[in-house]
Amino acid sequence: MISRLIYPLSLREKICFRLYKFFPNIPDKDISLEFNKSVKLDLLKTDVGHKSIIFSGFTNLETTLPIAKLAKKGGLMIDVGANFGYFSCLWAGESSNNKVIAFEASPGNVSSLTNNVNKNGLAERVTINPIAVGKSKGTLQFNLGGQSDQTGWGGLTIDDDNKNITVNVDTLDNYMDGNNETINVLKIDTEGADTWVLYGAEKLLKEKRIQHIFFECNPVRMALLKIEQNESIDFLRKLDYTVDIMSPMELYAYPNK
Repeated sequence: MISRLIYPLSLREKICFRLYKFFPNIPDKDISLEFNKSVKLDLLKTDVGHKSIIFSGFTNLETTLPIAKLAKKGGLMIDVGANFGYFSCLWAGESSNNKVIAFEASPGNVSSLTNNVNKNGLAERVTINPIAVGKSKGTLQFNLGGQSDQTGWGGLTIDDDNKNITVNVDTLDNYMDGNNETINVLKIDTEGADTWVLYGAEKLLKEKRIQHIFFECNPVRMALLKIEQNESIDFLRKLDYTVDIMSPMELYAYPNK
C-alpha cells in the first residue's frame, strides 16, 4: 500500500487518518507490521485502531516506538487489554527469547487474539488469559461497548446495563505470586481502569520488578469508574517511579534508581 511509503512515521500516521474514507473495501487480513514485517495480523477494518495498523503498519506510535526498541533487548512483557494481539505479537515475534502474558477480558476479542498468536507461530511464547486485571481478585461487570464494529471500546464498569457481562478478575500480584521473573514491560490499555491494574500490582511495584510501564489516561472512562485523573500518577510516584507524559493520553513510568 502506498501509504506505507510515507516518512517520517509521524506524518504517515496523520495522513492515514485522512485516507480511510476513500478505501472502504480495503483488505484487513494478513496485515504486516511496520516494526516487524514477519508478523501478520487479521484485523477488523471498521475499528479505529485497526485502521491505523492497516494503513500505517502501526498504531499508537508514541507507545509502539519504545516498546519495539525494548523488544530487541527481550524479556517478559505483560499485555493487559491485548485486543487482537498487536503488542503481544510485536513483542513475541521479535525473538524466541521473548515471552508475553496477555490478558483480554472481552470474549469477542479472545478468539481473534488466539488466531493471531497461532497464525504467527507464537503460541509457545504467548500465554493468553481470557480475564480482566484489576485491584482485587473476584468478578466485575464488563460493558461490551455497544458497537460491534469497534473492538476496544468495552471495559470494566460499575454501572448496571443490559449490555454488561460478568468477567473474572485477577491482580498481577496474585497472578505472579511464586513467579520471580522480572517484568520488562507492562502495557495497559483497559479503557479507564488502568489505575486499578496498577493498584493490583503494588507488591511488584514496591519490589521494582516492573521495569517499564506504558499506560493510558482516559478521563471520560475514568470518571465513570470514579477514578481521579491523576490517581495513577500519584500512586506510582509514591512507589518511587518516575512518570513521563508522552501525549495527552499516553504515559510511561519507570523505577527511580
